[in-house]
Amino acid sequence: MLNKIYLKSPLLIQNMAITIYGAKMYYERFRGKIPEIYDNIDIINNELTSEQINKQEKRFKMLIAHCIKYVPYYKKYLNESDLNNITTSNVKNYLPKLTKLDIIGNYNDLLSMDPKYKKNTLKLNTSGSTGTPLNIISSYEARRLNYYFYERILNKHKVSYRHKSTTFAGRVLCGKNEKDIARYDKFNNTQYLSAYHISYENIFKYITALNKWKPEFIDSYPSALVEIQQLAIQKDLKLEFSPKFILTSAETLNWKAREQIESFFGCNVVDHYGCTEMAVSAFSFGGKYYVNPLCSVLELEHLYDDSYSLIATGLLNYAMPLIRYEIGDCVTTGQPQVPYIFDKVEGRVDDVIITPEGRRVGRIDPAFKGVDGIELAQVVQEKINRINVKIVTNDKYFKINNERLLIENIKNRTSHKMEVNITYHKKIEKEINGKFKSVLSNIK
Repeated sequence: MLNKIYLKSPLLIQNMAITIYGAKMYYERFRGKIPEIYDNIDIINNELTSEQINKQEKRFKMLIAHCIKYVPYYKKYLNESDLNNITTSNVKNYLPKLTKLDIIGNYNDLLSMDPKYKKNTLKLNTSGSTGTPLNIISSYEARRLNYYFYERILNKHKVSYRHKSTTFAGRVLCGKNEKDIARYDKFNNTQYLSAYHISYENIFKYITALNKWKPEFIDSYPSALVEIQQLAIQKDLKLEFSPKFILTSAETLNWKAREQIESFFGCNVVDHYGCTEMAVSAFSFGGKYYVNPLCSVLELEHLYDDSYSLIATGLLNYAMPLIRYEIGDCVTTGQPQVPYIFDKVEGRVDDVIITPEGRRVGRIDPAFKGVDGIELAQVVQEKINRINVKIVTNDKYFKINNERLLIENIKNRTSHKMEVNITYHKKIEKEINGKFKSVLSNIK
């Protein structure tokens, strides 16, 4: 209802509404103290120091003590246990993994009974990209800490939350054919552009809006920026500025998308991997992803090859603690003994290719290397022996022999028993939440 009123309102009223909401969000995310233990933390750590490990253990002990006293779900497992014996390295001996279905089935028992969390909390909603949306109860302190990590990565690139920025939003901000497509949060100095209306017909409006605003940094889904790059090149449109850096999130960022974005915008891309549950927060730097150990205690559970499922104990949120939470995402690393540094975020554990031989293949994007002219691709597995590949091509560079090369690459990476069908599209639709998934599996 409110969204309908907003969309029918004049531009001035829309900007006022966005500004008021932005101010509310700013105070929710940044007003108030954070625990001293988090002061001046480093977001990027090439190796864990003894000081970081000791701080993590201290924060973990505080969380466990809180759970034993206030959280019914954990009481039944830990009530007879000696707190001094439970550590980050042996917690799996005391508690089972916690899945999304466990959270739904034990929702009330996972809420802290501490009086200070009875009312003074927030309700956060996950997108449900796994098919299982969740409502997460968060303390205000956890919310502040989560955005403190965000602010720290901004500071590392010489900007701050309220510096001039552009956000590509995964929601409709204006009508598709409006002359002015940008909306502004004047309080936070943020330009908002909708990812939904990016098209060949509208690309001039997007480039004009960006050139007029000249943001210091951009926050976006990677797929939105790839679309901007591709369409701008088709129309020979250029940017008249370079942001200090770009922060991407919410989708898997592959090597090609990173190259396209960095080349067009003339700056580095930092990819953020996190979740609404605030169980993990990782930032990319120099080809690796880094998680500060004061954000979470991580375990890597082997799946196949160099791929691991993330099991996380969030250290931020005492209002609804999630201990040994199986996020459902997959990462790759050659050093599983160091779970706070990994090579790549592959995405959902469920969205991998399964070969007729039963092998699981998570990284399919290398199959596209060396195949020119593909602007966007989505791999969909319909059956155990059949893959459909949807592609958007640039006819100037894509030749028929490229199709044969792509099929051969995919078969080499999956199985020669795999049937690979290529279909051509002008556009590939995103998810309802505005995200783009490069691999979809319908194998259950």
